[in-house]
This record gives sequence, C-alpha cells and structure tokens, in this order.
Amino acid sequence: MLTKPGMPLDVRPRWRIGFVCWLLFQSMSVLAAEPLAGKPFELALDQKIGRVWGGQDGHTLRHVVRDLIDSQGISIVLDRRVDPTQPVELTLPPAPLRDIMSAIARKLKTGMSIVGNVVYVGPTDSARKLRTLVELRNADMSKLTGAAKTGKSPWRNRPVPLTQRKTFDWQELDRPRDMLQEVADRFKIEIDGLDKLPHDLWARTSLPQVTATEAMSLLLVQFGSTFEFVPDRAAIRIVPIPERVFVERSYPVPANSPMKLSAARGQFPEIELEQSGAKLIARGSVEQQAELAAWMRPGSQKTTKPPGSPLSERRFKEIKRKNLPLGDAIKTFIDYGIKIEYDPTQFADEGISLDQKIDIDEKDISFEKLFRKLFEPLGIEVTIDGETVQLRPKPKSL
Repeated sequence: MLTKPGMPLDVRPRWRIGFVCWLLFQSMSVLAAEPLAGKPFELALDQKIGRVWGGQDGHTLRHVVRDLIDSQGISIVLDRRVDPTQPVELTLPPAPLRDIMSAIARKLKTGMSIVGNVVYVGPTDSARKLRTLVELRNADMSKLTGAAKTGKSPWRNRPVPLTQRKTFDWQELDRPRDMLQEVADRFKIEIDGLDKLPHDLWARTSLPQVTATEAMSLLLVQFGSTFEFVPDRAAIRIVPIPERVFVERSYPVPANSPMKLSAARGQFPEIELEQSGAKLIARGSVEQQAELAAWMRPGSQKTTKPPGSPLSERRFKEIKRKNLPLGDAIKTFIDYGIKIEYDPTQFADEGISLDQKIDIDEKDISFEKLFRKLFEPLGIEVTIDGETVQLRPKPKSL
C-alpha cells in the first residue's frame, strides 16, 4: 500500500479496514437494492400506495422516480428524452402502484409500458410501440433459431440462449454504448451500428431478470431504434423503429358473420380488421390484441357499439360487480376500452375516495345512463365528449 511520508503507522491499518468496510457496505447496499422480479414484481404493481410530491419540498421527476424505486423495490427506466429535472406537483390517494405510474405519465404527457420486470416511462409513441417491438423481435428470434436446427447456422446450439434472463445494473454516467455492449457480451452476440449511436451519459439504471430482446429494446427505444437479426452470423443490426408497428393474430368466428366484424370494428377502431372465412384477422399492438382477445371470448362481449356511433349512444348488454372500490370500477370501464379522463388529485381535494365501495348490476343500459347513475350520487360530474368520458367533482353550490 502506498502511503504519504510521515503517515503514522497505526493509521494505515485503520484506514485500510475502514475502506474495506465501506466497500462491503456498498456491496451489501447494491445487493439489498436489487429490484423485484417475477411474482414479487407483479404484487408490487398491485400494491396500493399514496403519495404527495411538490409543495415546499419542490420535487423533480428524478426525485419522484428515485422515491418509487427505493420505497417499492421496482425498476423504472426513464427515457433519455424525458427531462428528469422538471418539477412534479402531484397528490395521489392510495391506488395500485401501476395506476400511480400511469398518473405520473399522464401528468408528464408521456406514456408508460411494462416490459418484463421493468416499468418504462417515455414519449407516448415509444411507450405505445415498445411491448409490440419486443414481441416482434421474439418472433424473429424463434424463426431464426427454428431454422438453425435443420442446418448449419451460427444461431444453432448457442452457448447462451437469448431467452435466458439476466440482471443488469449500471451506474451514474455510464454510456449507453457500453451498456449495450455489455448486454451483447453476456449473451454472446455482436452488434452492428453501435458506433452510430450519439454519445450520451445516463443515470443509474437496473434491468432485473430481462431477456436479450427486452434489454436491447429498452435501451434502443430511447434512440428511436430497434434491431434486426443478422442470419449468417450471431449478430444484430440497429435499425430505426418503423412508423407502423403491429402484430397480426387471428380469432375464430362463425363464417358469414358480418355483424361480428362490424361490431369489432366499432369497438376497436385503431385495429386493422378483416374477416377471412371463419377467422377474424387483426393487426394491432400487443395491448390492443389483448383487449380484442378478451372481447372475442364467448360470453364476454358485454357492450354493443354500432360503427360510427358516439359513445353516448352505445349500451352495455350486461355488467355486474359487487363491493367494488370506485377506483377499480373506473379501471374496469377502461379495460372495456372506454377512454376515461379524471384527476385523482381533484377527487381527493373534494373528499371523494377512490376506495369507497359501489355495486353495479345492470342490463341493457346506455353508457351515459350507467355512468350518471353510478357517479353523480358520489358528487362526480359526468361529461361525454365524443369517445371520451370526463369525470370531475361537481362544482360547489353557492
């Protein structure tokens, strides 16, 4: 060990012991702070929490993200294009963590997506495409590795499967190029076009138990990029994200059933739909496909929505819920594909609790009548504007 001339000999061992203890403490802190993955991660997203940010404390987005990472033990990736120094003023009553993250994203006019064990917050268009990009790359990988089994290919008998889950932890001011290179090295692949990424320095980031496609997608999306596989060698090539990103799936339907197609098109105008014999072909995002699949299940189509009709004219065939918290009721309608705008902060300020329980038991009722019947007795004003339902606390009477 090098020491300065004249340093007392009895100081040196204490300095070394102190330094080693500090390193051990840092290592233990990193281990203890490893974000949740798998079932614990899902449970954390469903856990109800409440938060107040802003006021005299003057919280920035960076503080908010760090607070949730440290207190809830989850991984949050904030896109490099989102300013972390912007102030955040939010008062959120107890709600599931995933709803808290959605509220933060809406406040920032950004989007949110959950990929594997990571919550991503970034530009709306990127958040909307991210999970679909991951699924597309997984499909490409399956085709590539499947073809490799029948012949000679660098993708055959790979020592590290790209579906293997690994944890990555990067420190403050690490370069994204180095982060991508580490992912490539640990999965034993090469990256073409890495030198074309602009220089940048990122905040500390953790990706717990991610696959190669998840890790690469979460990093590259922040540059407006995705990747494609190079078939003749174990490599990927960085490419721009296409303007239109979708997955195609088919659903069985009775042949010669135009009403089925019309109803689906009315319910899901953003999905490209066509009927081919006994199949309904759908092209849309992963999230849109999940909503369509739920709607297509026998007995699950609880709403009617004639094509082109405004929301105020549509009807519920049947909806029944017992002892349902108000916040969960609103989420249930959102799951039906209804766009609902409301501010939990305004509700809290007016004493409207999202935890209060309500019962719903209605048949053949219009959307508008149902919403007014449920919400207006709770002091909530209902406004239907085209395809959007706006919920606001009723104005105080003078």
